[in-house]
This record gives sequence, structure tokens and C-alpha cells, in this order.
Amino acid sequence: MSTTSSASFGSVKSTVEVSEPQSPLGPVQDSQTEGDERDSGVDPKNDPPQDPSAENAEEADAIEQQEAVSQPANVTDDRSPSGADDVGVHEHVDADHGSGSLMDHYLGQDHLISHVQDQLYFQLPGGLLEDNIVKLWIPQVSPWSEEEPLVAAPKGAEEFLGPITFQPTKFIIVELIAAVLVATVFIWLGRRIKSGEAPKGRLWNMLEASVVFVRDEIAKPSIGSHDSKRFLPFLLTSFFFILTMNLMGMMPLLGTATGNISITISLALLVFAIVLFSGMKKLGIMGFWTAQAPHIDLPAAMGLPITIGIWAIEVFGLFVKHMVLAVRLFSNMFAGHLVLAVFVGFIGVTWGQWWSVAVFPAAIGGSIAIGLLEILVSLIQAYVFTFLAAMFIGSALHPH
Repeated sequence: MSTTSSASFGSVKSTVEVSEPQSPLGPVQDSQTEGDERDSGVDPKNDPPQDPSAENAEEADAIEQQEAVSQPANVTDDRSPSGADDVGVHEHVDADHGSGSLMDHYLGQDHLISHVQDQLYFQLPGGLLEDNIVKLWIPQVSPWSEEEPLVAAPKGAEEFLGPITFQPTKFIIVELIAAVLVATVFIWLGRRIKSGEAPKGRLWNMLEASVVFVRDEIAKPSIGSHDSKRFLPFLLTSFFFILTMNLMGMMPLLGTATGNISITISLALLVFAIVLFSGMKKLGIMGFWTAQAPHIDLPAAMGLPITIGIWAIEVFGLFVKHMVLAVRLFSNMFAGHLVLAVFVGFIGVTWGQWWSVAVFPAAIGGSIAIGLLEILVSLIQAYVFTFLAAMFIGSALHPH
């Protein structure tokens, strides 16, 4: 004898077949049971028939309890008020990340770093889920690719050094846009100044005041009135180029190119090259390197080892301070935008929760406050980089 029952609850449908076991002593037990019932005066034929629907209902309840126990904890029942939204988000996180936790996803290292690192595409935000993000891929214009690079990354350093492909990335395009903007604006400003007209308009006055500030407050005090004229174009270009890239990082879609260590190292290497060549041109090759140690009026037996030790420290510091120049700019811009990504990530973490009503305004307000602070940091970091570059050039031209 077999009984088939179907139970449907939520999105789970199961068919269970319950079979009564057959005992080899079944007929004997039945006859014994009938005999006992006769002795007790109870007629089995007069018993009320059992309702099969009640038996099926009990089996369905048992199946439902068993399924509820085995159901994963990170899947919300469809019958809950917010079940549809929660299930969509959780299932997406499970499929893509396997962690089953929104916090691990939106505040995870991979997710946060992806918003501030260089990419081969631009991101258009379209929602909280990765599938809603629109990616504008940069066309392949280089004959080399990551699979077939011009120069492969050194073995063991793939995490820090990528292959050389000459394929434009997001930050390279941002740099090109910044360079074109700076060149266009200052070519226009140069023609206006050359015309001999009096400054007119806010833009003209602001740009001319900025140029005078870099000349009088950075170049002349650090390099000297005579030598500063030769390096003023470089200092002006560095200041406005870095400032433009910093401010472009505050715009959606673009990103902060100065938040990439490879770009800041390139800028620092350019300053280092100018320091070396300008110093050796004025003092000579031997004169530049021997001038790194100050003159000490001591007996030779005492002065020589002290001079050699100071010279080694100064030469080592010459390399270190240019590396610090790159790290300082990178760390400040990278950290600021990482904090912004964390504040926005709180919205994704609390999505679909009742307490998101309090988190959303706090996250948006914190993002606005950090964004305003980042504008100030953008100005300060452009000034600091230019000021230190002028200081290093001046120390190479006028040692000790």
C-alpha cells in the first residue's frame, strides 16, 4: 500500500511517497488484532474511517519543518515583506563572491580598491549590484595586450609590476585630458597677457593671481630670483597639471590619476632628473656629488671618516626624498577617495534593512563632507609637491 502527497510552500514543491512496510507476519498480526478486538467487545468494522487529508496534512507539516531546517540561513523566505529585495541581493552576493555577506562584499578589499585603481574601462553607476554597473571599455588601439605584451612583468613581481602594452587606460586618458585643459587655458591666458590688455573677468584674474603666487611664493624663495626664471615654466606646469588631475578625481566616471603610485613616481622621477642634470650642469659632475657633503674644519684623521659618513647619508637622502615626494602625493589622494568609497559602501551594506533610513543620510552627509575636504587636499597637495620640487632644485643649485 502506498500513499502520495504533494506539499507546496513558498517556492519549494516536493512530492513525498510514503510506503507502509510489509511484515512477513502481517496476516498473523492482523488476525491476532481482530481477535483481541473481539474479546474486548470492539467491532473494528464499526470504527469511524480515518480522514486521509488529515494524514497528508501531518506529512506536509513534517516535510515543511525538515525543509526549513535545511534551508540556508542567507536566503530569505519569499513570504517575508522584504523577501524579494533581500533574496535578490543575497543571491547575487553568493553567486559572485561566495561570502553571503553584504559587508564582506561592499566593504571588502577587492570591491573598495576597484573604485580607486586604474582600469581598462570607465564605470557608470547604475545601482548597487555589479550587474547594474555600465562599463565603457576603452578601445584596443595598441598591437600588444596583456596576453601578448611588449615586455612581460618580471616573475614574482606580477602583483606590483604589470606588463608593458602601450594600451591606454582610464588614468592615462585622464592625464591626457588634464594636459589638454592646462595647455588650452594657459595658451589663451598667454595671448591675453601678450596683448597688453588689463585683466578682465574672474577667470583671467584667478589664473594670473595663481601664476604670480607660484612665482613669488614658491620659485623665487626656493631657487633664487635669477635661477627661478629657468624653472618657472616647469613649476607652473607641475602645479596646475597636478591640481587639475586632483580635481578631476572628484568628478563621477573619471577617477584620480594621482591616486596611482606609478603616476606619482613618474612625476617624482621627472623632478629627480631635473635636480641631477641642473646641479651637474652648474657644478660639474664631480662638483655636484662632492658637494653633497658639507666642509668640516677638523683634522684629517677625524674629518675624513665623518665626511664620508655624512656624504653617504646625504646621497641616500637624495634618493629617498624624491621617493617620499611620490608616496606623499599618492597616499593622500588614494586615502581620501578610499574613505569616500567606504562611506558609499555603507549604503550597500544596509540595503533592504530597516535601519538604512538612518544610515543613508549619514553616509551621504559624510561623503559630502569628505568631498569638500578632498577639494582642499587637492589644492594643498599640488602646492606641497611644487614647493618641494622647487626646494630640491634650489638645494642642487646652491648646496650648503
